[in-house]
Amino acid sequence: MKHIYLFFVLLIICCGRKSSNEQNNLLIESNGFVSEDGYEDGTYCAEIEYYYSETGTNSTYTLEVEIENNELTVIHWPNGGWLDSSHFIPPDISDGEASFTSDEGVDYTVKIIGNEGDCVTDSYAKDEDDLIREKEDQQNEEENRIREEEEKIEENKQQEEENHNREEEEEDNSEE
Repeated sequence: MKHIYLFFVLLIICCGRKSSNEQNNLLIESNGFVSEDGYEDGTYCAEIEYYYSETGTNSTYTLEVEIENNELTVIHWPNGGWLDSSHFIPPDISDGEASFTSDEGVDYTVKIIGNEGDCVTDSYAKDEDDLIREKEDQQNEEENRIREEEEKIEENKQQEEENHNREEEEEDNSEE
């Protein structure tokens, strides 16, 4: 009889435990924005971190994102623009975090932090177009700087040649 009682106690203890992942999933589910199967289709609040190696620019913003079939499909910028799946391959975000690189070479890490309306989004964030313009502006500035240096070098050469010609002319005049 003791063995049967002990068996039932062990059975209840073992079967009654949930893994830490199951407990975390249930906790997150109680917050209302994810279940054990991932995210429902919809709009969520997310922390967006990006890095653009061409300019060395990196920033972190709180923005709204859209999820469909547990894939990140859209990032909404505060200026009304968006970055959607026409510019990146939608990554799986069923565990609440995803990383990807856009077609312009910008690296993104997205972490879901709440439901739509649960957080305050940033009112200003550089979108990908801003980053590309920034890169182009830097390239134009560098090209202008190089052109100005080349023009100065050419001016100096012309000035040296004029000085040399003037000196030769003065020598010729003094010999006469």
